[in-house]
Amino acid sequence: MCKPTVIARKGNIAVTQCVNCKMVNIWNKGVLISFTFSQFSSFVEVTNDLDFDNYLENSPDGVEIVVLATPYPDISLVFTREEWYNFFSALAEATYMQEIYRMVHS
Repeated sequence: MCKPTVIARKGNIAVTQCVNCKMVNIWNKGVLISFTFSQFSSFVEVTNDLDFDNYLENSPDGVEIVVLATPYPDISLVFTREEWYNFFSALAEATYMQEIYRMVHS
């Protein structure tokens, strides 16, 4: 049975994990992104050094945003600077909490 535990929360971003089904979920407003534990680690590793200012665009209403592509060509994630910070802060915190859980439950 799946019993997710919140392992990080920043702004509108929450990260949960279930040790039974070995899944990590990133909750972001109307978007839910699910990863296996290894997929989550790979995602964090690949995106860890991305800098908002290196990918800056303007939305149609003039707001500074970053569009982050996904493996699905028709689906992208859009972040304001604050959302970007919250998203990646939550991922870092979740990664840290996963390590704590591994040490405690090993």
